[in-house]
This record gives sequence, C-alpha cells and structure tokens, in this order.
Amino acid sequence: MQIKNLAEKNNKYMVGFDLGDRDAQISFCSVQQPEAETLPAVAGTKRYNIPVVLCKRKGVNQWVYGREALRLAGEGEGTLAENLFFGALEDKNTVIEGVSYDALTLLALFVKKCFGLFSTVAPLDKIEVLMFTAGESDGRVIEVMKQVVETLGFANTKVYFQNHEESYYYYLLHQPPEFRFSGSLILDFEESLRAYLLEWNKRTTPVVSFVTKAEFQDCREPFWSEDETLKKRQMEELDQYFLDNVIGIFQNRNIGSVYLVGSGFQEEWADRSLQYICRGRRVFKGNNLYSRGAAFGAFERLCPTKEGKEHIFLGRDKLKTNIGLQVLREGKEVYLALLDAGINWYDALCEKEFYLESGNSFQITLTPLTNVFPEGEAAGKYPVRCEMIELPELPERPDGVTRLRITMTMRDAETLCVRMEDLGFGEIYKTSGKVWEVDILL
Repeated sequence: MQIKNLAEKNNKYMVGFDLGDRDAQISFCSVQQPEAETLPAVAGTKRYNIPVVLCKRKGVNQWVYGREALRLAGEGEGTLAENLFFGALEDKNTVIEGVSYDALTLLALFVKKCFGLFSTVAPLDKIEVLMFTAGESDGRVIEVMKQVVETLGFANTKVYFQNHEESYYYYLLHQPPEFRFSGSLILDFEESLRAYLLEWNKRTTPVVSFVTKAEFQDCREPFWSEDETLKKRQMEELDQYFLDNVIGIFQNRNIGSVYLVGSGFQEEWADRSLQYICRGRRVFKGNNLYSRGAAFGAFERLCPTKEGKEHIFLGRDKLKTNIGLQVLREGKEVYLALLDAGINWYDALCEKEFYLESGNSFQITLTPLTNVFPEGEAAGKYPVRCEMIELPELPERPDGVTRLRITMTMRDAETLCVRMEDLGFGEIYKTSGKVWEVDILL
C-alpha cells in the first residue's frame, strides 16, 4: 500500500490512534481526502499493527519501538519493555539495566515514536484533530491518555477520546447508507471474544444509535499445537464452541453486516461458524476498523457531515438525556439547553447564572433520548421529566432578586451532579454564601 503525498499547503488532517496493550494503529483522513487510510507499520504492506513495546539498546540511551524493538530484543541486543498501556493504568514501573522507568513515561515515548510514521504523510503541525480510541474509556484511561498527550507537544491540535464502540459507530456512519438499514455486529476476538451489536432507532429525529456489548470470557484465543492432527482438532472444537456462543446474538434480530476483527481470526478455523454467519449477511474480515473509525470521528469534529448531523450515538459513555431549564426571556418562557445528549459523560460541564423568579425552588427539564412514545399523537416524541430542585434556608428576598450560579457535571453516565451557589443581588442583597449540591439519577 502506497501512502499518497497529501501535504498540500492548506490541507488539514484528522488522525485516529487506536491504542491497546498489545498493538496500536494510526489512520488518517483530511479535508481534501475524507476517506480514512491506515498507515502500514511495514512500508508497502497491509501490516497495520504496531506492537506496543519499546526496547533499550544495551549500554546506551537509545530506544526503538514496535517490530524493530521485538527484533532487537530477540537478537539479544537490548531489553524489552512490554505491557506499556496496562502498566500505565496501574502505575507500574519497569527496571532496565538498574534504572526504574514508570510505564506512563514509556507509553508516552512509544506514542511519540509512532507519530514518526505520520510524518511520512505530512508535518505533524498539520494535524488539526487527533482522536484516541481504546477498548475502554473510563476515568483512569482518560487520565492516562491526557498525560500522554501533554508530552506530544501538539499545542494547536484538538485532542479527543472515544472507546471502540464509538469508533465502530463512526466507521459505519461513513459507509454507504445500506449499512445503516439494519443492525451490524462486530465479533472482536483478541484474547477473548467480545461482541458489539450496533442498532439504529429510525423512529427518532435525529436517528439514535446504540451498542449492546456481550463478553464471552470462556471463548479464548488458543495456543495452537504444532502437531497438525491436534491443531485440526483444536480448530474444530473452537469452531463449534464459537458458534454455540454467538448463535443467540443473531436469533430474532435483523443483522445485515458482520465484522470479524482481532488476531483470533488470523487462522482459518471458523468453517461452520462462517457458514451460519454468512447466510443473508455481508461479512468482512480486517483489523483496522477501530483506527479508521477514530479518524472518521475526528473528521466529524472538524467537518460535520450530513449523516453526522442526522444521527446521534448513545453509547455507554454518553450522556443520554437532554438537560435544560424553562426560563423567561423577554417575557416569554423558553427552553435553555444546559447539557446535550451525545457528549461523553466525563466531558460534561456547564456553568450558568440566572435569577430565581420566586420562592426557593426551580425545575430542571430532563428529556431522555433512549425511548419514544410508540403511538398516538405523541408517537415519535420523547417523554419529558421535570426534577424539582429545592434550596432550603435560602434567604427570603423579593421576587427576581436572587441570583444563582448553577454548575453541572456527571459523576458517571447515569448520575448528574448539580451545584447551586447563592450569589445574592449585588450590594443590595449580599450573598448568603450557601451552596447546595444534588445528585440526580438520569
């Protein structure tokens, strides 16, 4: 695969970086080339995976990464540092030649070296948006990735994070429309089997997309025997066990496309399973879906497409409820949006100031996008819920002269944290200094 020279003067690049503990990948697209391409780890091949390892040459402060690191360590010329991603998550250290290195520093060095691959396409300062994707995007993963990003020196690059489920969504969003007519399934067989079923609720505007995840921890990637007879038996047993696990996912569901990803599918063992899966479905096998989906996600941040505006993804890490207030503006009651569904819960932050019309309470309007009324005049509309917020011991004042600051964050994907602060009314009514905090289960 030959990467085109796309370093036009005014071109802007969007990069997706898929990072795991075993392998990493880089895909990219640009304003002038919206179709995502994956950088090969070995020039002229479709070997996209970059092993997440470093190797320090013996006796000198020189580090190499990826396949070269494996080669150097295999020849006994250096010391290998592995498990960089999980090690960083767990704050582990690695001792090499009597010196202790923390895994976070090594992970940052690995990521920095990986971007040398992109420099063959365009200068790094041409990266407008960088999207990291990983199997999970919980608080610790985000914290580690933010620390890694700080070392990269991308001062003018917008950096985002999303999990594999959302990368899957953005990948499908940038495929032909027929891929969104029915559900789609990823079977991810990397060490153990995971399934991601993505479905579309077309009764809503915008179309709501969501993923159901299933894990099959007992269905594990085997160590193949070198004996051909035993290996054949291993394959037959895995084929049957795999089919027994996944067959229930397909029953009573309209699944039009299936993607097989992960190193577990490198060997040709899934004869019976594929016969079943391929009946009436389009089946694809590859290993760069997540990094390409991350690049497409980065593209949507910079150049929102028509499809991106017409769809919204409500994955596990997403806020699934529109949150706002009914306020008076020029004598008319209007809806003031505070937090919009579809953002990552860990990115949710809103701070507003408003005047309390009367009393010591107000209502927050919650509109969950996970369901709609099925029939009648309300068909296709979202149910609305109002949550009353009480402010006990708020000083008594005339109507309309209490100014409040409201701050909203999320504790997790389902818990809204609301903080209210009494600001008083200038010099006339001093602030009481009171602060109220309420958690609302969404």
